[in-house]
Amino acid sequence: MMIIFFQDRLITDGLPTQGNKKNNKQKVSPSERIKLFAKAIKIIPSRIPVNTILLPMEGDPMAASLYWKLAIDTNGSFMTPSRDWP
Repeated sequence: MMIIFFQDRLITDGLPTQGNKKNNKQKVSPSERIKLFAKAIKIIPSRIPVNTILLPMEGDPMAASLYWKLAIDTNGSFMTPSRDWP
């Protein structure tokens, strides 16, 4: 899982797998990842547009819709390159 955040730009390959506190779990369930995402977006300051680039990754079906909604809610943008992108 990779997340890079530059002021108003977010580059990621999926939903978060870890919160502020490190845990020793081998795997994080899809529902736990959605909860971590919900916690993370609560700390984004208001009136900051979040522009997201979601890199293609299999096995994270909710990521695209959640990051798209984040872009809509913050007046940001959302894009994801095609799987065959260099």
